[in-house]
Amino acid sequence: MGPRRFTSFSNVVAGALRSGTTMSHGINPSTRKPLWDIPVATAKDLDDAVTAGQDAFRKWSQTSWKERQNECGKPPQFADLEVAHSLRCLDFHIECEEPPPEIVQDDAELRLTLHHGPIGVVGGICPWNFPLVLGLFKLCPALLTGNCIIMKPSPYTPYTINKFAEIVAPAFPPGVLQALNGGTELGPMICDHPGIQKISFTGSTATGKKIMASVSSKLKDITLELGGNSAGIICPDVDVNIVAPQMALGAFFNSSQLCVASKRIFVHEDIYDAFLKAFVDVVGSWKLGPPTTEGVMLGPVQNEMQYNIVKSIFEDTARNGYKFALGSNGPFDESSFIIPPAIIDNPPDSSRVVTEEAFGPIVPVLKWSNEVELMKRVNDTNTGLGGAVWSNDLARAERLASKIEAGTIWINSFEKPLPQALLVGHKESGFGGEGGKHGLRAFMKPRMVHYYKSPVVGSKL
Repeated sequence: MGPRRFTSFSNVVAGALRSGTTMSHGINPSTRKPLWDIPVATAKDLDDAVTAGQDAFRKWSQTSWKERQNECGKPPQFADLEVAHSLRCLDFHIECEEPPPEIVQDDAELRLTLHHGPIGVVGGICPWNFPLVLGLFKLCPALLTGNCIIMKPSPYTPYTINKFAEIVAPAFPPGVLQALNGGTELGPMICDHPGIQKISFTGSTATGKKIMASVSSKLKDITLELGGNSAGIICPDVDVNIVAPQMALGAFFNSSQLCVASKRIFVHEDIYDAFLKAFVDVVGSWKLGPPTTEGVMLGPVQNEMQYNIVKSIFEDTARNGYKFALGSNGPFDESSFIIPPAIIDNPPDSSRVVTEEAFGPIVPVLKWSNEVELMKRVNDTNTGLGGAVWSNDLARAERLASKIEAGTIWINSFEKPLPQALLVGHKESGFGGEGGKHGLRAFMKPRMVHYYKSPVVGSKL
């Protein structure tokens, strides 16, 4: 029996499926053809969802940690990397232990105890590049810590989160887990709604700034996981035949639509030519096409907006005469959003392909020779999401890693976010962090209890 195919989609409000008078649909990036209809949530749908979430929160927040873990459901097991990673996210939270109260002081006079409890109703605003797993990175910790959550998928990928909520919501009391699809109007409505106490957003830095401005007037809790222009540093003591294939995955995985991917690759001049050749050979050997093609490694850019951004960087690179070590400035097959990968040979640090996050399959490879100058170039960006260092000398790798102005660093590995690890961005790459046991605190509010031990009644005669 093959995988089950879904063709009908709904919003999930108060434990029930809800349709609407206005519909939207995604676009198949391999064909540019429309996909299935899905209802667009209205202001009333949001009000009803918030009311249901507030009602559910009163009881859900009082359940025990173990009770909430036992409610967790799992999606069907597909042979798909994102689903597999989503399952690991579920497994981690099922096994995650409840953070104990912290005893700050306990002496003859005073006991100070720091407790953490749920916040309330959470608005989870999800991106389009990994809609399931990045949605679960919000949903799992929010529910486990006793909150209720209203999930909003990207309008480019509206189906996964809503269908997941439809499947698993019956395992929870009505109002604990809800999902609403909508366009550009729904996100601001969620951020502005007085009944929502926290916003968790993954997406672009530009949108993240707007969300922070919106919630600041209401003093809501907020977590932002935003864009990045991460650097991969290749030291001269590595074997290029080992590192280049891994770096290729780190730079081009999901057609480079990964927030923490190495989007600028700095290679020591002693091995630059050998690395560039190996890098080009690996990426050039990959099969390009729609996901239905057997053996395909690189698929389409997800949507027309991002496709046009990536194309403009290709055009700028060609117009300025920078060298394509792999690929060219088209012409591209306009019947889909598929763009053949490009590797740019040592362009200027000021070029768009270096300074901007393409979020598509065009990657610059840059020479370096001096560590001091290298780190100035690596950190010459307003983002600070991730970074990677490759070296056989651990002391050198750790020294360079400690100087990268970013929140999440890998040594001798391409970027692999893990459910047990906190993911946090510096600079304009984020505010707060999510993931792992430390990320649970992003969905909890602190409460400090002062217990003075002096008697409050007199002694009896």
